[in-house]
Amino acid sequence: LISAFWILSVNSWMQTPQGFQAGQDGLLYPTSWLKIIFNPSFPYRFVHMVTAAYLTTAFTVGGIGAYYLWRRRHIAHARVIFGMAMIMAIFVAPMQMLFGDMHGLNTFKYQPTKLAAIEGLWETQRGAPLVLFALPDQEAETNRFAIEIPKVSSLILTHSLDGEVKGLKEWPADERPPVAVVFWAFRLMVGIGFLMIATGLIAIVLYLKKRLFDTRWFQLWCMALTPTG
Repeated sequence: LISAFWILSVNSWMQTPQGFQAGQDGLLYPTSWLKIIFNPSFPYRFVHMVTAAYLTTAFTVGGIGAYYLWRRRHIAHARVIFGMAMIMAIFVAPMQMLFGDMHGLNTFKYQPTKLAAIEGLWETQRGAPLVLFALPDQEAETNRFAIEIPKVSSLILTHSLDGEVKGLKEWPADERPPVAVVFWAFRLMVGIGFLMIATGLIAIVLYLKKRLFDTRWFQLWCMALTPTG
C-alpha cells in the first residue's frame, strides 16, 4: 500500500499536475509538496488501482482453488481459498465499478481529451451517445460501424440526458491520444469488470443452492478468469 501510494501519486501528478512553477531554465520547481502529492486525480487513481490489485489477487487465488476442486485435490484447503475469492468477487467487484465511475467523472473534469477518446466522441454535442462498438478512424476523424445508445454518455458524465460532452475535434490533432487504443482498452477493462461482477452473482446463487464447491462448469469458468486481473 505504501509503494502504491507513491507510485500512484507520481503517475497522477503527471496526469493532473499542480503545485509547481516553470523556471526560466525550462525546469519545473515545486511550490507545494502537498498539492503535488495530493493532486486532483490521485485519490481516485489510488483507490481504483489498489482495489484492482486485490481483485487481481482474488481471481488468481480463486482460479487455483477452482483447479484443485476440479481435480478433487486438497479439497479442504481449496474450499477455503475458493470461498474467500468468491467473497471478493461478490463485494469488491461491484465496488470497483463504482470507483471506476468516480474516476471517470474526475477524468471528465481534468482530462476531457482523454475522456473524449475513451468515449469515441469526435463532435461536441449535447445528449452524447454511448458508443458500444466502433472502429475509430483517427485520420478521417470518425467512427466506422458504430453501435450507439443515444444520450447515455451525457447521462453518465453529466447526470443529464442533454449534458454537453466535448468531442476530440475541440483539440488540435497533435494533442489527441491514439483513439483506437484508448477506446478499446477501456472497453476491455469494463468487459472484464462485468465478468467479475457476474462471477460474484453466480457464486451467490450457487451458494444458496449449496452447490458452490461442486459445480464443475463454474470451476472451469473461474479457472478461465484467472488472468483477467
